[in-house]
Amino acid sequence: MKEIECSPGGAISFEKFMTLSLYHERYGYYQVNQPKTGRNGDFYTSTSVHDIFSRVMARVLIADIHKHNLAPFIVDAGSGDGNFIASFLDEVKQKDQALFHQLTYCVIEASQYHRRLIKEKVHELNVRVYSSLSEIKNDVPILNGILLSNELLDAFPVRVVEKFQNQLYEVCVGIDQRGSFREIYKPCTDAKLIKWLNHHGVVLAEDQRFEVPLIMSDWLYKTGEWISEGKVYTIDYGYTNEEWQHPARKRGSLRGYRKHQLMEDVLQYPGEMDLTTHVSIDAIEKIGIENGLEWLECLPQGQFLLKHDLLSFIKQVNPDKPFSNEQKQNRAIRWLAESNQFLVMIQEKRQRKKRRCMSIAFFRSN
Repeated sequence: MKEIECSPGGAISFEKFMTLSLYHERYGYYQVNQPKTGRNGDFYTSTSVHDIFSRVMARVLIADIHKHNLAPFIVDAGSGDGNFIASFLDEVKQKDQALFHQLTYCVIEASQYHRRLIKEKVHELNVRVYSSLSEIKNDVPILNGILLSNELLDAFPVRVVEKFQNQLYEVCVGIDQRGSFREIYKPCTDAKLIKWLNHHGVVLAEDQRFEVPLIMSDWLYKTGEWISEGKVYTIDYGYTNEEWQHPARKRGSLRGYRKHQLMEDVLQYPGEMDLTTHVSIDAIEKIGIENGLEWLECLPQGQFLLKHDLLSFIKQVNPDKPFSNEQKQNRAIRWLAESNQFLVMIQEKRQRKKRRCMSIAFFRSN
């Protein structure tokens, strides 16, 4: 509340509100020492359902590295609690011992709480953990290899705009007379917001609300410039510009999750719930192209996993033991096969062969 009281007009942007709610060093949701995913958390992710997801992804990336002669260097951005990493590397070790010993695996994770969990789970493995993109760039100034993110982009704070009476307003956060947070509308005068909407071809209908992902876009530009050669796997939920025009999206996509309940009032529990938005798929593609990344594929996650032999993990089961590990695994496979609310976006940048192993050589020399 101090931030709001000290701000001009007694209001802050949603971007600032989300940044404080999620990433404040003491009170931010992602900094608090408590589970975020799984049964005891606030929401489920593919990695919290079962380790089958990370094992399929391990096989995909192993095949990619060999087929396209990629550098054995993986950067996992926003990895969370470390469950993905442990089972991913276990699968690599089982399937390709030689690659396992060559592989350099780096993690970028902003949450101090999650960094601690990651280090506890992978302390015997060759995993390097960084708190930010800028920190890893100090060790790896040029990336050759694979950049992977799973449900990262939806967690970036956003600005919120809305159009009514043919005028564009920014939706901000203020305080009402009872001391509760409330929305405040201000005429949109920030050139960065208008430039983003124009650049990405987003045209708002009357009474339509939209989340402008300036921070996400900045991150995509920085990573796009950082990658010299390799592939980018982005897994998240989102819409194209055309899909944003559907009447069901008219009020935007910003929402919260608390104790596995969807919270439409995102101002209600600051620091106590996850805040998330659907990402702009066309923006991800366009920013990548502007940085030399070719857009290869965008598939619903379930279809992607089925395409890459998800069903090969199905186990024979004893019908008299419905709670056996085999039954649990098969139920997880069915869930993953239907997890088409998520999208797998794949981009690629190719350069001359002589630059292919530069990031590994630099990393290991330091």
